[in-house]
Amino acid sequence: MQSEPDWPFFDADFAVTAQTLAQVQALTSDAAAQLWTRHVSAHPDETHPMQLREGHRLQTTVSGPDWLAEFDAVSSEHPAQDGRVARFLSSHFYAAGAAPVFFMASRTLAYALTPAALAACWPCLLAISDEGPLLYQPATGKFAYFSPQGALAGGEEGLQPV
Repeated sequence: MQSEPDWPFFDADFAVTAQTLAQVQALTSDAAAQLWTRHVSAHPDETHPMQLREGHRLQTTVSGPDWLAEFDAVSSEHPAQDGRVARFLSSHFYAAGAAPVFFMASRTLAYALTPAALAACWPCLLAISDEGPLLYQPATGKFAYFSPQGALAGGEEGLQPV
């Protein structure tokens, strides 16, 4: 992690503890590209979650809270992990314990976090990219999307929307 490209993790407004920061890893662009190709899409024109083709296998099946409504309220007095977004993420990615969840802003920009760090750091991640990023946990096949309009929705690989 570097203070310039990963600035939100070091910004006092987000109040990320050293213990939480130790559970976050920035991937190199090559590692992010390998992760994307293996778990999201090998199509060369699908380089961002918002570019995934119609009918892509990662289809949402559950709706979460409005992340945008909570984003501006996060502070040292109102930590991210105390909100509805964190509760949704924790319940969605709980099954594999400490198995990493990957925040993928694009084919070449990704972070690996524990589920606990994700609950505490989701605003930092969205400060880096709020243009439809994808969360994916390979151990469970579970994923979630943050839409730019504030919708948060998730699903599990192989499950189709009802």
